[in-house]
Amino acid sequence: MAHTARVLIVGAGTMGEGIAQTFAQRGFGVRLVDIYDDSVTRALGQVRRNVRQFVDAGLVIESVDQVMGRIEGMVTADMAQAVDGCAYVIEAVQEILEQKLDLFARLQAADPELVIGSNTGSFTMDTLAEGLARPDRLIGIHYFNPAHIMPLVEVHRGTACSDATYEETKALLEASGKTTVLVRVERPGFIVNRLMGALEREIDYLLDEGIVTPEDLDVAVKSSTGFRFACLGPMELEDMIGLDIAATVSGRVFKGLSNATEPSPMLLEKVERGELGVKAGRGWYDYSGRTREEVLEEKNAKLLPQLKLFLEAQKD
Repeated sequence: MAHTARVLIVGAGTMGEGIAQTFAQRGFGVRLVDIYDDSVTRALGQVRRNVRQFVDAGLVIESVDQVMGRIEGMVTADMAQAVDGCAYVIEAVQEILEQKLDLFARLQAADPELVIGSNTGSFTMDTLAEGLARPDRLIGIHYFNPAHIMPLVEVHRGTACSDATYEETKALLEASGKTTVLVRVERPGFIVNRLMGALEREIDYLLDEGIVTPEDLDVAVKSSTGFRFACLGPMELEDMIGLDIAATVSGRVFKGLSNATEPSPMLLEKVERGELGVKAGRGWYDYSGRTREEVLEEKNAKLLPQLKLFLEAQKD
């Protein structure tokens, strides 16, 4: 279904390219903007490969060229040129406060009525809205990587964000096929990243103490908690287990959990050695001899059947 609205996405990195694909596959015109030509070229190439996977998986009924025909790549720092003809702006630049504040000011100078959705994963909206002429038109929309596959977007509002901005944003995200939840009180990490932070802290402890290997840890999570969480949320699971049992187990286990406030020494050692994951060819696993694109294609292919099941379940 074609939409008359064109969405501007500023930032052609990993998140920007995924968000662009999401809208294009739902019939929206997309303008993907960056100040670097190679970033736009790389992003469009990656989107094309990702769309091909969706077509092959039966998740998109159009051709790759039809979807790609809705995405316009643009290299510019001129926000007046970038916003021309666009009905909504999504910011997906680096998590550098000064860079975001400067971008928002230039966007609002170009068109003060446009809603700006920021994909920040760490800043509150009150921080980002400071000094803006129209703080009521700024809202947080936190996507998850890979953005073209993960269904959820966390929506978070600053104190000045208007109800109209929230409603417009929610409707747009849902029209693009995303599931939204509202963060009712802004805290660092919002909802999901706070949960993941708690899990990461305990993962660090288990690895540092030699309780489990990275490989067995992945097997354990994918074969238990990850398997259940794909279709049952933690509150649903707790009801199944029994709240009395959950309270008893929590009382016993909580006392022995890690309360670390700094990253794991093992993790920091890997960072120091430059073992940064897929982008570096080595992290917890060895990816040498394979390109970043090949590794990502393999990992995305594992998620697509789950996305198909998720979308089918939403129809029930």
